[in-house]
This record gives sequence, C-alpha cells and structure tokens, in this order.
Amino acid sequence: MKGIGKWILGDKLKFKDSFYPIISAIGLVLIWYGIILLLSVPRFLLPDPYAVFRVIISESSLLFSHLLVTVKETVLGFILALVVAVPISVAVVWWKPFERTVMPLMVFLQTVPKVSIAPLFIIWFGFGYIPKVLVSFLLAYFPIVIEMITGMRDIPFEMLDLSKSMSATPIQTFIKFRIPNSLPYLFNGLKLGILLSLTGAITGEFMGSTEGLGYLIMYANVRLNTTLLFAVLVCLLFLGKIIYTMVEWIEGYAISWHVVLREREKAQMAA
Repeated sequence: MKGIGKWILGDKLKFKDSFYPIISAIGLVLIWYGIILLLSVPRFLLPDPYAVFRVIISESSLLFSHLLVTVKETVLGFILALVVAVPISVAVVWWKPFERTVMPLMVFLQTVPKVSIAPLFIIWFGFGYIPKVLVSFLLAYFPIVIEMITGMRDIPFEMLDLSKSMSATPIQTFIKFRIPNSLPYLFNGLKLGILLSLTGAITGEFMGSTEGLGYLIMYANVRLNTTLLFAVLVCLLFLGKIIYTMVEWIEGYAISWHVVLREREKAQMAA
C-alpha cells in the first residue's frame, strides 16, 4: 500500500508539473488577445495569436528549413562547450596552478559582450557555420565549467574520510568520489548551457547570416512583417523547451539515482 501511495503521489506531481505550464501558456495567449482588444493595437504592431498560428502553418517549410540550421549550430556549439568544459573543470580542481592561470582568463572572456566578438568571427571565418558555433560555444561553456567545479569541490567530508579509510589514492578519490558527486551539478550546467548555446547561435546569425532563425528574425524585422517575426519567436520558444527537455531526459538515464532522489524529496514536500 505504501508503494502504491508513492506511485499515486508521483503521478500527481507529474500532472502538476505539466498542468502549470499549460495554464501559463493559456493565460499568456488570453492576455495577448486582451491587449489587442482593449487597446485596439494595430495588427502590424501586434498580430493576434491566430494570425501567427496561420503563418506558422503556411510558412512551415520555410520555418523548418531555417530551424534546422539553428539547431545544427546550437548542437555543435553545445558539444564543443561540453568537450572543452569537462577537461578544464577537472584540471582546475586537480591542479591549483592551472586554476590560477586559466580561471581569470575565463572570467575575463565571460565579461566581454559576445555581441562585440561575433563581428570579429564573421571577419575571420566568413558567413558559414563556424562563427555561429563559436559564439554558441562561448556562451555555453562557462556555466558548465562553474557547475562541475562546484560539484567536485562540494563533496561531504564523510565521503573523503571514507576514501581515506579505504586507503584510496588521490586519483582514486578523484575518480570514485569527486567526479560522481559532480554529475548532478554538471547536468544543471548542461541545462543552462544548452539554452545559452541556442542564444549564442541566434546572436551569431544576427551579426551576419543568410539562413537560420536569427536571420529570419532580421528578415522579418527589416520588412516590418511582425506576424512572421512572432511566428519565428514561437518556434524559438518551442525549440528551447524541446532541447531543455532532451537534456533532462538524458539526465534521467545517466544519473537516475539523483533524479529519483529529487522526485522523492518533491513528493515528501508535497505530502
């Protein structure tokens, strides 16, 4: 009976998790309609949701082709960020001189506006994929590095004492204790990083591109086609949700023990 109760409670939590975003989306659309009706906003300034929906359907092939370009840039930038961030995080925690050398440089690069760097990438590498992927990488790698470093350092003293009692070497302690402890933090960084990677791809497309959703936004903006502009924004909204959910899904398989523990804590709070 106790197991059945937990199962029912877990289903209720999942229903609540999906229920609130749906209500928020419906509320946003109603507010959108309300602003248009109450303030009599012209269509060229703020198109109604139905008009945006019709453009999404009628221009689906155009939107999809540009969406694929943005997805490719986002994924490549995110993979590059992951490949670079993980070794840097490990090196920072393992070797103090490396931390003192590299961390100030990373912080400096993070404070530089990426909008100012993107034109340089366009000059150096042209209008292809490389500048967008690099901007995407620059936005995504830093939260991954910070989260993984935090996870490797935020380890309970009891676990370190356990490793000492087992006569584990420093490298064994690092591999068996610090890295597994950092995985939940790493996935937090990945979920933020994938969204920033998308933002970076769009930013790169703003600076100079002939394809992609960022280019389509600039195209619609120049022609004052606000309906198409809103259609692209809706596509970006759903794209961001999809890629974030995909990282969550991978997290559920990679560190299922942590996800189960998190859901159990939510269930206890809701009880």
